[in-house]
Amino acid sequence: KKEYLEPICETIETDLRLTTSGAGGVDSRLRKLIISPPLYFCQTKLDVKTEVEKYLEKIFYDLSTLNLNDCNTYTQMRTIANERYGLNLTDPCLPDGSLDQGVDFIDILRDLNLFIAKYNYDLIEQSFVERRPERGAKFLNTMNVKCISASFKQHGLGVVSSAVDVCYKLLAKKFQLFTDFLADDNVKSLLSREFRWFQNQKSDGNAIYPFGRASSFAQEVKKLEAESGINRLDECRVIISEMGNIIGLSRMIRAAKRTVLSDEMPFLPSHASPTGTTKGLQGKPKAMEGVDDTISAVLEQPDPDFVRTFVNVFRGVIQTSKSENAFMGSFYCLVPALCLCWMEASIQGKEMMHKKNITRDGYYTDDGFAVGLAFALSVMGQTRTYESLHWFKSIQSKYAADEEDLLEKKKAQEVKRNAKIAASKQSTWFSSGAEDNTQDEDDEMTILQMMGKRLDGNRREMAILFFALNGAQAFFKDIRSKGN
Repeated sequence: KKEYLEPICETIETDLRLTTSGAGGVDSRLRKLIISPPLYFCQTKLDVKTEVEKYLEKIFYDLSTLNLNDCNTYTQMRTIANERYGLNLTDPCLPDGSLDQGVDFIDILRDLNLFIAKYNYDLIEQSFVERRPERGAKFLNTMNVKCISASFKQHGLGVVSSAVDVCYKLLAKKFQLFTDFLADDNVKSLLSREFRWFQNQKSDGNAIYPFGRASSFAQEVKKLEAESGINRLDECRVIISEMGNIIGLSRMIRAAKRTVLSDEMPFLPSHASPTGTTKGLQGKPKAMEGVDDTISAVLEQPDPDFVRTFVNVFRGVIQTSKSENAFMGSFYCLVPALCLCWMEASIQGKEMMHKKNITRDGYYTDDGFAVGLAFALSVMGQTRTYESLHWFKSIQSKYAADEEDLLEKKKAQEVKRNAKIAASKQSTWFSSGAEDNTQDEDDEMTILQMMGKRLDGNRREMAILFFALNGAQAFFKDIRSKGN
């Protein structure tokens, strides 16, 4: 055994490890040795396949018990061993663990309201990032699809239905707060006035909502104070962001479920509907039919879209009582003011990340607002009416005009400064006064440069919001074609 079996076992283990890390190839000679019939030495049976399976099972189990974070790696190695060498390795049935798991998803479900308030959603990375670290912490907690899929592997896919139910109940509470905000008499009067103004502008041929109007309207809404102490516009922005966080979490739950199922696909004999599965139930037609129906239902059942279900449920509730929810029809007029409010909060959050004394939330992403805004517009069927504002076109024209004005001021200031420098060279009596004037011109140029940086920052933030909103609207594209 030492001279014949141990080199084979060690070579196969090395090949599996190299293949898992992305290197190595299939050794055809090893496969021939494994599938060869048993050998007999001095009335002793030696089955190479059985001995290799025992060796790998023992190695995988021992190393998994030392470090549970390697369970996923050994699961991949078992799958590769089955595909390459035909080895049937048993699962050690140890709880899976991973360094990438981070926050346990079960702990998040216990207090989901706290999670969506403390974390921000990143649409591109499909992850959540903590807003403010705990006192003394040197890092930010994150959660992505890998964390959720690792929790599903550890706790089972039965958690999915409970997680979706928790998300739906919390989304219903947040949407109720959102409708209460729109039903407020002060907000309702401001929105109805803005709605009438824009309708008059459209009748006159002005279909672009002006930037200045949005800025003044945002200042009016900010004058209204909420019970929590912040202004009503910030309160609405936070509610929409939290709704977007819930929608993003629901999408991540679906993606994690698909990840777990895709990892289990290599263990299935076929992706098609099974045939001949009930050979062991001959003579029992009802049992055979029941087993076939059950397996076919599992394989052919479509993957439910949780986000689409949420939209259809909330839209159905609104449409059943259109007369009571008539005040929601002018919500799209509030979107420009909300965008400006989000831009200010996003810039402040990014600036706070560079400070040592953190006095408020510091973050670099908040795509939950774009997702929540797209969700609210889709539920209320106002996506097309919002697009009639041509809001981002108005923003682009406003920033382009500001940039041209700033460039003209810089050119004029440069000409003025050069003229004073030339005058100071010709003058010998008032040189000190000329230097003071030149210093004043430098200060004014510095102010203009700071204004340019601020303009670039505002334009960048609105571009991020524009792309995130377009990406979020793709989630509700099929629903939008039916409802809007």
